[in-house]
Amino acid sequence: MASMAPSESAAESAGRHESDLYTRPGWVDADIALGQLDQGKADGDRGILWVRGRIQRQLRTLGSILDTHAGKFLFVSVLAITTFSVGLKSMTFHSDIELLWAEPATSPESLPTEMLSTHQMVVQMGIDPDVDLLHPHGLLEHLALVQRATQVTVTMFDITWRLKDFCQSPGIPNFDAHYIEQMFENMMPCSIVTPLDCFWEGSKLLGPDYPVHIPYGVGNQVKWTNLNPSELVAQIKQKETQFDYHSLEDYLKRAGITTGYQEKPCLNPKDPECPATAPNYNSTQLLDIGAELTSGCYGFAAKYMHWPEDLIVGGVRKNKSGHITEAKALQTVVQLMGENEVYEFWSGHYKVHHISWNKDKATLVLNAWQKKFADEVHRLSVSKSSSSSYSFLTFSTANVNKLLKEYSRSDLVKLGVVLGIACIYAWVANSGIAALGVLVLASSAAAALGACSLIGLPMNLLSTHVLPFITVGLAMREMFLILSTHLRNLSPAEILQRTGPNVMSAAVMNAGAFSAAAVLPIPALRVFCLQCAVMVVFHGAALLIVFPSLLALQQRCQKSDMPCFRSEPKVRPPRLENNNPDVEQGSHLLTAEMICQQKKSLISWFATRYLTPVLFKPLIKVVLCLSYAVLIIFCVFNGLKLELDVRLSSFLPKNTQEYKYLEAQNKFFGFYNFYLVTTELEYPLSQPLLYEYHSSLTKVPYVLKDSNGGLNMNDFWLANFRDYLIDLQQEFDLNRNSNCLNKEKWFSNATEKAVLAFKLLAQTGIVEFPVDKSQIFKKRLVNNGIIDPKAFYNYLSVWNSNDQMSYSSSQANLTPKPFQYYSSKAEYDLRIPKSQPLVYTQMPYYLKNLQSTGDIAATLKQIKQICEEFNERGLKNYPIGLIFAYFNQFLQLDRLLGIQFFLTLLASALVACILVQWTKLWCPLFSTLTCMLGLCMMNINALSGTMGALYFIIISRNVFLLLTGFLSALGNRERRVKMSLEIYSEPILKGDLGFLICSAVLATSQFEFIQTHMFFLLLLSVCSSAANSLLFFPLLLAFMGPKAELQPLGHSDRISTPPPPTPPPPTAPTRTPSFPKPSRRSTSVKATREPSLTTITEESCNQSIVVEPQVTVEYSSPESSSSGPFTTKVTATANIKVEVVAPVYRPSKCSSKCHRSTKCDRKKRQEPPKQQCRCCKQESDSSDSNPDVEPCPSS
Repeated sequence: MASMAPSESAAESAGRHESDLYTRPGWVDADIALGQLDQGKADGDRGILWVRGRIQRQLRTLGSILDTHAGKFLFVSVLAITTFSVGLKSMTFHSDIELLWAEPATSPESLPTEMLSTHQMVVQMGIDPDVDLLHPHGLLEHLALVQRATQVTVTMFDITWRLKDFCQSPGIPNFDAHYIEQMFENMMPCSIVTPLDCFWEGSKLLGPDYPVHIPYGVGNQVKWTNLNPSELVAQIKQKETQFDYHSLEDYLKRAGITTGYQEKPCLNPKDPECPATAPNYNSTQLLDIGAELTSGCYGFAAKYMHWPEDLIVGGVRKNKSGHITEAKALQTVVQLMGENEVYEFWSGHYKVHHISWNKDKATLVLNAWQKKFADEVHRLSVSKSSSSSYSFLTFSTANVNKLLKEYSRSDLVKLGVVLGIACIYAWVANSGIAALGVLVLASSAAAALGACSLIGLPMNLLSTHVLPFITVGLAMREMFLILSTHLRNLSPAEILQRTGPNVMSAAVMNAGAFSAAAVLPIPALRVFCLQCAVMVVFHGAALLIVFPSLLALQQRCQKSDMPCFRSEPKVRPPRLENNNPDVEQGSHLLTAEMICQQKKSLISWFATRYLTPVLFKPLIKVVLCLSYAVLIIFCVFNGLKLELDVRLSSFLPKNTQEYKYLEAQNKFFGFYNFYLVTTELEYPLSQPLLYEYHSSLTKVPYVLKDSNGGLNMNDFWLANFRDYLIDLQQEFDLNRNSNCLNKEKWFSNATEKAVLAFKLLAQTGIVEFPVDKSQIFKKRLVNNGIIDPKAFYNYLSVWNSNDQMSYSSSQANLTPKPFQYYSSKAEYDLRIPKSQPLVYTQMPYYLKNLQSTGDIAATLKQIKQICEEFNERGLKNYPIGLIFAYFNQFLQLDRLLGIQFFLTLLASALVACILVQWTKLWCPLFSTLTCMLGLCMMNINALSGTMGALYFIIISRNVFLLLTGFLSALGNRERRVKMSLEIYSEPILKGDLGFLICSAVLATSQFEFIQTHMFFLLLLSVCSSAANSLLFFPLLLAFMGPKAELQPLGHSDRISTPPPPTPPPPTAPTRTPSFPKPSRRSTSVKATREPSLTTITEESCNQSIVVEPQVTVEYSSPESSSSGPFTTKVTATANIKVEVVAPVYRPSKCSSKCHRSTKCDRKKRQEPPKQQCRCCKQESDSSDSNPDVEPCPSS
């Protein structure tokens, strides 16, 4: 014995000093590291160690409670998860495109009453990209399809609805003759913007469905194909003389309604219905379609129906004279009323009296008709695909919303397949408990979504197509981190003590990064980020509570040798006969211990054996440094060429009509409309400022202008209002000069317009004295282009009612709506109602050739800058429209991304400062920022903020994990890098691979922005993270990494042997020799501490030494080594002097475990000397003849 003891002591001491407690004291137990500082044996970061020690102490307590009550906590956790999952029943789902991608209505300019147009668009393209559409056959096919599609009907609420019930059509004046008014109402067609209006064939779209009968034998089958309005009025005028034809002729003249389509060329001159007045009637000469389409087309009311060339013809090529020579696309727009307009139009009508008409029913009817229209276009296009060279696409926002609703549903099959693959991967990569952990993460994801529903966060397509996969993938790294620590044969308390701080910090940092990304104003992405933040918190809670409970149950099942959890066969300790000092036996014990300590995973073994030695070779260092510099330079130069890149089509499912339409619209047209809104203004006194404001957009290059380079004044309501009053004034002057009226009255030969002007001139604008005849000859309706301010709102009532064609074409949307007033010569009351002061007006504008996001953003900035200038001058205004709703966020994207990045860094730094001293964060900050340059590989778009947050999380979490391992290790930089990779390379690689497996499902998505943008960036981030974590960042730490958080003074690579904890006061006299007794109910591997005496023999791998002692003192270490818990036995003989140290028992541990110890082998029970447990005085017995002796549960 005397000769054996020294050799054993030296070998065991060397092995003990390589244990985690000596080489990673801050990772194992920060309190021990703090004790080294208190004893003056080391220098270091006292504050960080103190904070971590408190966190570890609480986590160890949590782990002990979970270990004791694992089943109870699992039951409660299942109840909690189920309870939150029930919240999914109350979720709201957003599928409308304006609720997903448009900027929320935080300001009036963000979302008008009806932001999205309800118009139905049809685009014609060639199947072959080289096909030219400037051919009569192509336009005739366009006509046939649109004509068939506009004739569809739907039957709802026992009513048949057709296009005429929803379309926008010009208003008609109020005529005294009812039959004239009825005739006009039947003949007035829907407003359809189409290139066919350049030809006679455009009249075939106008109908009417049933030919109109004209009295007096003028005509019985009148349709727009044979209607000449001017000639018709002349014929009726000859038959009926009692009607005031002057007003009718004036209406037609002001609207530009002359010969209709009778003088336009025919696409098919051989058509039997082609009028003889057509320029190419019965002509064999080929029609120059490009010349006809140049400068746009005109509808039946030429003054107010001019269709711009850029709206109806796309992909054009022109000759030197500006005439179109080639066109790749044609577009027709069927103008429909909005949902509110449909409701108001039919309210009070006898047709809907029996169905309780409301807005919801109006929406249902309108959407049903649009869906029928789109289906008909698709059917006709498919039916002609085999014989036609053209394809037709249709688009409407109603169909887009319906499409998004269908595609946003959860695909349970896809979820099940991905979950199954993830479980198989976890099982293969680690064990069955890892597969069970994936199921725990998936169930906690469902609970998190339920919680989001309960707090009011709506679901959207990102919640079903992206969120579950990436969040479960992110949490798999923390799961593998816990499992890699579990391989060290530690109890749940010790596992949480070591990994809990990293799991908590990762959850908080990830939640902070996602919350910071929510500053972007895109609703779908904002909700997605907030849901991610909630979900990572739920995953963190599951990993800290549910998963350790599973590990505790697994350890219990392994101890009980359950078949499903049977562990590897235990190494049976060699038996030693009494008083047999076999020196070789000690060598066997040391060999077994060393094998157990070196039992590592393949990844950790590879990182220790091959990666770090190769990484630190001089040649490899130089190559990696040069590669790092080249990558940084490449990313920087690529970042200088970044552009804004967003297409609305990327937010729709591919291979749909709507997706293809938006692609074609962006490629061939680039045409958008928007409005400038004015509000809270004294309009009568601000007329000069309004004219200046309207003309200010002439300096914007992409704004559509007329042939003179100015803006079309026919679209400006104030200009139309003024022109109408000027026309009345001229008529009044003519009648005055003809003595048809005087300042007191008008005579029978006065015209209706002159009488109306007489009444207007008599208005004072004063409520108390509304009429003053004395001013009729003294004032004018318009002076120097300015409408009389005093009677402005009296005049507005007349214009709204008597010039409806002009009023409707201006799209002014005057609010409140002006009063209605119709004049008649037979009515001698001069009073005209005064409309309410306007609080809202709008002016329409058009943008053309906007095919890149950069041009769109620059144009919108210029427009908003103009609006700001006039706001400073007192004219409150702002722009609205589809283009502003979807692209407005890009105007502030650089500022918002800067704010998001700052908030992300701030949140991450605050969390990191809890575990790492702030002066040592420069190294991970530099590594993270350089890796973030990988984002320069993609253009800036709506997803940049969200995907930037994900990229930051994937990069920074591995960097911070390696940094904590580097700082907690002792030794030189290279040794600390090696030790950090030894314990963290496995969870990093397995976690990133698991994240990639879960995210791979995004590549199968029907949405382009998910399949292309999201998946590509996630793949790039995982690759960048792996390269940075295993190559570049370790090399950076080896070159210039910060000092360790603890620097021992006595040794360079380990701490000094810590003193044993102070034993409790003795409660019993010296005991007789005794032996441990196996318990009936074995707990998991017991929490132990590292040895603190160099003279104590270390026993590992569940090995035990059985000798014939004279005096035996058992010491149960409160810590464990890297290889697992152990029980130390010191045997003293009469020839050896042994210092006996009493073991220390923690009351909390004893109280939680000693009460569970019972006799473990009742069949072989003997009656040896009994011994009392030191902490609870429980009697225990054992036999040294049993080779499978296990330690006392309390030791």
